Amino acid sequence: MKTLKENIAIVILGRPGSGKDTQAELLAKKLGVVHIVSSKLIEKALKTSQKSVNLNGKVYDVLKERKNAESGDLVNFNFVADLVKDKIKKITKSNKGIILSGSLRSLIELSKELPLLEKLYGKPNIYIFHVAISPKEVYIRNLKRHRKDLPDLDTKKIIKKRLEVFNHYTLPVVKLLEKQKKIIKINGEQSIMKIHKDILWRLQSKRKKK
Repeated sequence: MKTLKENIAIVILGRPGSGKDTQAELLAKKLGVVHIVSSKLIEKALKTSQKSVNLNGKVYDVLKERKNAESGDLVNFNFVADLVKDKIKKITKSNKGIILSGSLRSLIELSKELPLLEKLYGKPNIYIFHVAISPKEVYIRNLKRHRKDLPDLDTKKIIKKRLEVFNHYTLPVVKLLEKQKKIIKINGEQSIMKIHKDILWRLQSKRKKK
């Protein structure tokens, strides 16, 4: 698996509860690459005491984005994309591979982040996975886990809203990448370790064909 650590960028997409972050963490440890979680980047950016932040030459209103997040609305996709791009550039300076989970969630993010990944890592070294689970499975998993730290996120009403958001913003990304044959579909309705092994096997197979 040593060759996989060199010059590689992985993206994991999937419906809420598909286990994107879990799979990304497992891969990061296995491959020795850096896991970028967009939600954590957003959280950190919104905690700043500054009223605005400059990213890639663009100034964003932190207070406005914070209000959007607190009200349950989506944070500006351009803001998220620039946060992720800034993080990617910092990581590549240390010559490390990366894994993105929770990003490329919209066509805007796709249009801004993927070209940067292709420029820095090369098209043949980018692997985009779709950990696929059904809407029914989304409800089963999210209602079952009912997180103690975030109980409000695991109600039928919120799950329904999160699915609608995925269908409206992220599903078009998945469909576009499928049309372009840039995505690798993985059965997400398996055990965590079986999904992990499937992803590793597909990575190895793709790398051998290069």
